[in-house]
Amino acid sequence: MISYIAKRIASILPSLFAVLTALFFVLRVVPGGPFDADRKLPPEVERSLRDYYDLSAPVYIQYKNWLVRLIVHQDLGPTFRYGGRSVNEIIRLSLPYSAQLGFFAALLALGIGIPLGVYAATKHNTVKDHAAMAVAMTGVSIPRFVLAPLLILIFSLKLYIFPVARWETWRHMVLPVICAGLPLAAYIARLSRTGM
Repeated sequence: MISYIAKRIASILPSLFAVLTALFFVLRVVPGGPFDADRKLPPEVERSLRDYYDLSAPVYIQYKNWLVRLIVHQDLGPTFRYGGRSVNEIIRLSLPYSAQLGFFAALLALGIGIPLGVYAATKHNTVKDHAAMAVAMTGVSIPRFVLAPLLILIFSLKLYIFPVARWETWRHMVLPVICAGLPLAAYIARLSRTGM
């Protein structure tokens, strides 16, 4: 089992390297840069910033330095949007919340999707089966950017049941978990029905 996992990870690495390399060069080719903003910087300030962040060097030198920082030091570099912070710091701060959201959304998706798919499979080609699959198709069809505002409008702004923002208690987690888990539950229900 461990050798299988190691082989799978080893087979992913070349693809990951190719995607990262392509992304690096695409970001260098597209117009614009990190210092383009509403307010134009004086040329000497922009030149100083480009030298500081190693953006004045030839592209192959930038690529070599970027690979060394990424592979050897696991440094994803600075973020220009949130001044004074690194990408690693932002990931370190937000990863625990994203992991909690993903875990609870997966639990919700499995808790709804598997029973719904099994129920639909046991009532194969009946009205109950079609109703269960219609519910699943509705879950797949509604995009998250539509579902999230609807949930906020109904449960936060009209009924005042759940808070709109933050991540502190279980009440803060309900709406994001539902929004992330329901479309996945619909996919799992369809797969469970087919598997049964």
